[in-house]
Amino acid sequence: MQQVTSATVLPLLVSPDDGAYSDQHVLDEYFDGLLVGYTIGPPFGERLVTWRDLDRLDLTRRELRRRAAGYLDLMVDRVQIHGQPPALMLSFSGLESSVVLADAFWDELAGSVPGDLVIGVPARDVVILTGSHSPSGIAKARRAVDRVFFARGPHLLLHGLLIRRGGDWDVYPGR
Repeated sequence: MQQVTSATVLPLLVSPDDGAYSDQHVLDEYFDGLLVGYTIGPPFGERLVTWRDLDRLDLTRRELRRRAAGYLDLMVDRVQIHGQPPALMLSFSGLESSVVLADAFWDELAGSVPGDLVIGVPARDVVILTGSHSPSGIAKARRAVDRVFFARGPHLLLHGLLIRRGGDWDVYPGR
């Protein structure tokens, strides 16, 4: 394993069911069973910060969170949105799930879709975006999430959808 002596880190959503991660990694609870890990880079996504790394870097968990959030805020302008309504896809160098944690990004997008923002995050490299008042967008997002889970790709996250209300994500009601 590569020794880390300095680090640029990004937060990354992680499923507790993902066998690639264990108690040796610094993981924080997010919500609905999701965890936040911290990927070291560049290149990002290849490994997560371990407790040993944290000691070597002489960082507290709080400093790690702050550093990761700050770097995400700097990088979020690189997010690209692709596709046509009613459902769009985000692109962020294979770490699309990190964008879920970028509140300012979502605050800017609020009002650009019909209703509240609704997203599917079936895997760490897939985020589908639509609006709560778009039945066809919701259906398209659900189909995309189902396809990712059917393919059993790596780093699966959530089979359901999320809705943004009051500046926070919550589980989208209904199936």
